[in-house]
Amino acid sequence: MLLSGLVLVGCGSAPLGTRAAQPGSRTAAPPGSQPSSLGTVLARALLDPQLTVTGRWIYLWWQVSPPGSTAVRSELTRVDMATGKIQAIQRFSAAIDQVLPASGSLWVATSTTSVPGAEELLRLNPDTLQVTGRWPLGPANAPRLAAQLLVVAGGGLWVADGNRLLRFSLPGGAATTAIVLAKAASSDLAANAAGTVLIVGEADAGGSGAVQRRDPETGALLATYPVLGVAAPEVAGPIGSAVWVSEATGMMGYVQRLEATTMTAEGGTCNEGATTSTCVEGTNGIFARLAGGLLWVTDAAGGNARNYCANPVSGRKIAPITLPEPAEDVVLAITAERIFYTTPGSKAGEYVRQEAIPRACEQPAPERSERHRSD
Repeated sequence: MLLSGLVLVGCGSAPLGTRAAQPGSRTAAPPGSQPSSLGTVLARALLDPQLTVTGRWIYLWWQVSPPGSTAVRSELTRVDMATGKIQAIQRFSAAIDQVLPASGSLWVATSTTSVPGAEELLRLNPDTLQVTGRWPLGPANAPRLAAQLLVVAGGGLWVADGNRLLRFSLPGGAATTAIVLAKAASSDLAANAAGTVLIVGEADAGGSGAVQRRDPETGALLATYPVLGVAAPEVAGPIGSAVWVSEATGMMGYVQRLEATTMTAEGGTCNEGATTSTCVEGTNGIFARLAGGLLWVTDAAGGNARNYCANPVSGRKIAPITLPEPAEDVVLAITAERIFYTTPGSKAGEYVRQEAIPRACEQPAPERSERHRSD
């Protein structure tokens, strides 16, 4: 059995990610249309692009095999943020699920539909993108539907592998712990900036699941909050006293605030039609992320009501996000200075572009800290 010798802990409690639209499902940008204020990241359309930003580098990856291919092939690149030039490239005979810089390396989760159970964790040199370590993960016996598969917490690297949580040491990558998520069909991870809190979203095949706080070193269950949707709730945080949950329910979706320690919700269940600062209804694509000390809520075609930066603890709106084609542009990532998003390209491709964040969201860190204490 793969990962033999690990401690298997049964859980008795009850998605790179961004929920981007499928390539080719939107109207192509008209010829000669202007790029964003900061321009395109790469001047060509890509199939299912995703990215991670760190310092001056953008780690950008996309599918190079034709749409619908049984054997998926991908490319990962290191792109200079200032020039948009590719500095390094690596090719994979698999789909890239997530890329995470940690402990001086680049950690990559891959999977393939052509070989069930062929999920892998790879360690790469962050400059050359050469593979320096490889660990098989499967079989997980569950699909990897998550916004975030990899996080650093408790001094180790945690991996959400469908119905299991796996922990690897850093920087060496020794497998130390495996936790079985009973009945789970999907799982998602988050951690605070200090890596002292581990948050897990999990759900069974019917969407019944929970948001959990777990010990960041052992994975022991500390608190849980039940949820119901179509897959594992996507989690962000904690930041201050808040954890933010994004959940698709089939026809609609919502973003909700939970108390970080007890995993309880203000006002209880987040119901459709009950939008507040801590419970925001939207489409299945509504998503909450944390960046630059703020909460960012995004939902394509959601207008000012569902695309904005906010106080990360109270959820109070600060300013709307406005992209050139709000009904078609899909946010991939947000940093303290920029918003990265896709806009329709030709045929099955999309362009990756970047915009400056709204000026009202460029608030000094001390002001944000004051709000954290007062909310």
